[in-house]
Amino acid sequence: MKDIKSRFLRFVSSKKINVFALFLALSFTILILNKLSRTFTNTITFSVTIVNIPETFVVLNDSSQQLNVTLKTYGFKFLRYYLSNPRLTVDYEDKLNLTDSTFSWNQQRSYSKINDQFDKDVELISISPDVLEFKYDENATKDIPVVLNKRIQFSPGYDVLDGFTITPDTIHVVGPEKILNALTQIETVPLELTDVHLNINQFLKLELPKNKDHIQFSHKSVRLTAKVETFTEGVFNIPVTIKNVPKNLSLKYYPKSVSVSYYTNLSGFKDVLEKDFKVECDYEKHLDNQSYLVPELVAKPGTVKSAKIIQQKIEFIITE
Repeated sequence: MKDIKSRFLRFVSSKKINVFALFLALSFTILILNKLSRTFTNTITFSVTIVNIPETFVVLNDSSQQLNVTLKTYGFKFLRYYLSNPRLTVDYEDKLNLTDSTFSWNQQRSYSKINDQFDKDVELISISPDVLEFKYDENATKDIPVVLNKRIQFSPGYDVLDGFTITPDTIHVVGPEKILNALTQIETVPLELTDVHLNINQFLKLELPKNKDHIQFSHKSVRLTAKVETFTEGVFNIPVTIKNVPKNLSLKYYPKSVSVSYYTNLSGFKDVLEKDFKVECDYEKHLDNQSYLVPELVAKPGTVKSAKIIQQKIEFIITE
């Protein structure tokens, strides 16, 4: 037994096995080439692509349509079809009939066009089915706003004054009217930034709807920009005015002015003026059992990002 095992090991390690393997591989290759050079008749399933569709139409089920085509050719030709996803184009202009929601394609009208898509050494034997039914819808167009999906945290003392700019801020969409009617906005992919103290300038992809196969989008990404600046706070004492007081009433109120704190960029701090703020109380908004009015900030400079009134009540008494 050991003698047989040692002989086998010597045979494997010798050059004879290499020569044997080489001849075996060559024989197998010659056999395969001989097979592929023969003529065969076989049926191949082709996916269908529709051409010359009117721009106002969108086909809803073209990916599920297939043609079973029987061909006669060399094995080499068939090998190409088996190694890839074979496709054929059918012409919308060869339609058999048209309804409000479907159109039919007839292979008898398109036989020559199908045949022209094969090489001359490929013989077209038959095509089935004879007729393909396609569902379609009429395209509609719509401009849909882009919404920024963000979670941004700025470094202390930093913020944006003019907000975020999305370019473009609306997307032109073409597709079936039923699908477009359900679209009211398109969000960006979520954006999360922390400790932001530099200007923002980046591209964001859009969260396109799941049924996007039948929809054309003018853009699939947008550009987000924002100018990040240093911010500071300031406080002004602003006089209070009261409006809509009945003519037969006379009011005394206190305080006559309120403190307003505001938040603005450091570079524009000196341009913020007290006269650009305005605080009012509307007498018509007070309740009968209340002895105070609520002040409202009705005007502030455009360079101020936010502002708030520190005192929330203006006490008053009626003197006739």
